[in-house]
Amino acid sequence: MILVLGGTLDSRILTELLLEEGKEVCYSSLTNIATDQIAENPLLTKISGQLDAGTLRETITIYNINLCIDATHPYAREISENAIWACDAMNIDYIRLERPSHIDEGSDIIAYHTYEDARDYLIGAMGKSDRNILLTTGSRQLEAFEGLPKDRTYIRVLPTAGVLKKCENLGYKPRHILALQGPFSVEMNVATMKEYNIGFVVTKDSGDVGGIPEKVAAARQVDAKILFIRRPAVAYPRVITSVEDAVVCALKNH
Repeated sequence: MILVLGGTLDSRILTELLLEEGKEVCYSSLTNIATDQIAENPLLTKISGQLDAGTLRETITIYNINLCIDATHPYAREISENAIWACDAMNIDYIRLERPSHIDEGSDIIAYHTYEDARDYLIGAMGKSDRNILLTTGSRQLEAFEGLPKDRTYIRVLPTAGVLKKCENLGYKPRHILALQGPFSVEMNVATMKEYNIGFVVTKDSGDVGGIPEKVAAARQVDAKILFIRRPAVAYPRVITSVEDAVVCALKNH
């Protein structure tokens, strides 16, 4: 059986293609949101919840896994490192499906290694601009942006009860919480940025599937600066950059 570590659009497409090829797949995601988006199939096992190194080893044993394809989000560093360790310990193949990077630094694009570095830049920039900030890096990193003026900061997050509660607990007012689930078109991004007078957009380097081209195009239309948070450095033993190549590899060797 093939273990697909997911939670992303890439991982769901990969799983569906593997099932079409008659492969048994164990699909894992942190929440039920992603697993529920894949149709039931006799060849498919779906599991949700946090997988640490120990539970990954148990999963590999229970489901007789012979290949792990890590298609998690580019910023899910902990699960990737746990998977690399578990696969090495259990002597099974590990493949990382990694979206190509989309950072093209220029006068309107700045890249930072940490969320805190981006925050410090914004704190300085806000005193020189009357335009506002749009954070699109997700709810988990909101604490890193403490210190930004909340009356000039808008956050785009998933519309779940837990996320909204966290935003409110951190002091964000309802008008500044944009609870929406993507993908977002260029037109929708432009409308959002114009409505809230956005001059600074903070984003992860999530690749084409993560909506980066649309976000960058929209920011440029409204003359907003784009602040990228660089991907965490992970020593992947093997990387494939497309779903199609991942399927070919799985069929060839497993």
